[in-house]
Amino acid sequence: MAKPTVRSAQLISPFGVGSLCEVDGQSLFVRGTGSWERGFNLEDINVTSLAQRLRPKKLKRPRISIAVTRFPRWHFCPECRQMTFWSYQRDKDERRDDGSLPRPTCGTGDCNHARLVPMRFVAVCDNGHLDEIDWYWWAHREHQQAAQGPCDRKSARLRFEVSGKSGGDFSSMRISCSCKASGSLEGIADGPLPQKCKGKQPGEEMVDCKAKDGAGPAKLYMEPRGSSALHYASVLSALDIAGDSDRPSWATLKSDEVYLGLVKAAEHLARLKQEELLEGAFKAPVTSRAQSLGVDPEDAWECFLEEVMSAEDESSPAPTGDFSQETILGEEFPVLADPAGQQTKWLITRPAKLGATHGLNRLLDRVVRVERLREVRAFRGFQRRNVTENQAVVSPSLGRSQPDWLPSIQVLGEGVFVEFSRQALKDWLTANEPEITEFTRAHLASAERLGLPSRMGFNATPAFIMVHTFSHLMINQLSFDCGYSSTSLRERVYCGPNNNPYAGILIYTADSDAEGSMGGLSEMGAPERIEDVVYRAVARSQWCSGDPVCRELDAQGVDGLNRASCHACSLVAETSCTFSNVLLDRVLVAGDGRENGRGVREPVGFFREVAGV
Repeated sequence: MAKPTVRSAQLISPFGVGSLCEVDGQSLFVRGTGSWERGFNLEDINVTSLAQRLRPKKLKRPRISIAVTRFPRWHFCPECRQMTFWSYQRDKDERRDDGSLPRPTCGTGDCNHARLVPMRFVAVCDNGHLDEIDWYWWAHREHQQAAQGPCDRKSARLRFEVSGKSGGDFSSMRISCSCKASGSLEGIADGPLPQKCKGKQPGEEMVDCKAKDGAGPAKLYMEPRGSSALHYASVLSALDIAGDSDRPSWATLKSDEVYLGLVKAAEHLARLKQEELLEGAFKAPVTSRAQSLGVDPEDAWECFLEEVMSAEDESSPAPTGDFSQETILGEEFPVLADPAGQQTKWLITRPAKLGATHGLNRLLDRVVRVERLREVRAFRGFQRRNVTENQAVVSPSLGRSQPDWLPSIQVLGEGVFVEFSRQALKDWLTANEPEITEFTRAHLASAERLGLPSRMGFNATPAFIMVHTFSHLMINQLSFDCGYSSTSLRERVYCGPNNNPYAGILIYTADSDAEGSMGGLSEMGAPERIEDVVYRAVARSQWCSGDPVCRELDAQGVDGLNRASCHACSLVAETSCTFSNVLLDRVLVAGDGRENGRGVREPVGFFREVAGV
């Protein structure tokens, strides 16, 4: 078998540190960054809005490999149902010559070496630890020694049996032992497991794990191996909105060993706050070296100062104050909405005004073709079971000494940015305030209670629900028109607070190793094309094949945080939505203010005035 591989873009989410990744039928645990191969394997990434805020942490991208270990190690044979604990030593002893992991197979002769299947369930605690379930206990929990006789844990042979009765629920699953003891899995999901947390992460050192009240070890709970609740990644994503710093002459300097030696020597003075000595000590040798390389001396000195000062910045403490995904989006919005456009190394935008077709010029200020963009995603940690402030966030080091870097990736792409008219947004909110408030109050309150705004980086306002829903409608429509699949499109939703109701959406494709940038998406940003796309997206939102049920439900979706939104109309792929497909309601986009079948007055949608809708 070849070495298991995943796409590099997946190493942040869904297969970041601490997650379970299934490759070729094998379940693998992504180990902490302290176990990753370093040196040539790790490549530095820099993007201003992240690098400055995450100091002293650096951003590094794995180029070749990451560290994994097999988990769970308990397997069963699909033929004879015999359970096998595939140990770490067995992986080591049977490793292939090319370094790939062995393929677990059944050792009984009757099964013709059938491939073993990892057990379906694992144990997790609220502090983020992951362990095997004590299957021996489940087989013997009703064990009567007088009836079955004594049994030794080390020599016991277990079987995972499924009767097929009771609709395939836990009562139909049993763990049986060679001593004739047997117990079903009924109740395994009803509460804490009988075993306590040992502070384990697969392949890592054990640490103390205390319950939140400090009274003994934390409790363990069962989770299915493929459950999304096993790994909630905390990721920061930023576009590279800085201007060009590398000129052709600077690239020449940065490839010269003599020049790099001068920079290294000068960094020490900068850290000691002796900048006044830099010019006297280094300007002459820098300009002299520049002349020998054919570089303008003043240009070389400017490059020198920028590199030395940036090294000083990296050694200083990170800026204080609140820093979140919301902060990053707030910095990006004015750059994307700049009517003059951008022309830098990593960001090329071409803004244009919309025409009067469909009346969109009254609702949208401008559309921007984003011909080139770079996005950097940094993995800060993860949570298990619940995503709340009370749940521990596990760092990428998994308890080891914290490295000075975070796993990151950079991706290139293209997109379309649409800016909403602030006046139109304000007028819509004011004219329909009672209906909009009543329609969104419960969902926004639930989102606040769950801590979603701070974790996901958005302002919990009615305008956000409308803009977010419009973003999904555009993703679905653009996938028909631009040649990209809907799963390769992503969204960035920009929405200000109630006292500053700016809004915009960026629909973009950014992938490091798949479809890349073909130009088809940015071309849809031409005014004469995007106007028809918006019209079709809004028009389609008026009716869903799930109506009237979809339209009239008060709550649906994850945690009941959606109203008129389902898979048939407004939901998109998990990889496309930044906000886990919550806070969506297409009535806010194109509602006509009518009274629905439940006697509830709907608000008038923001795009209701679009001609023909």
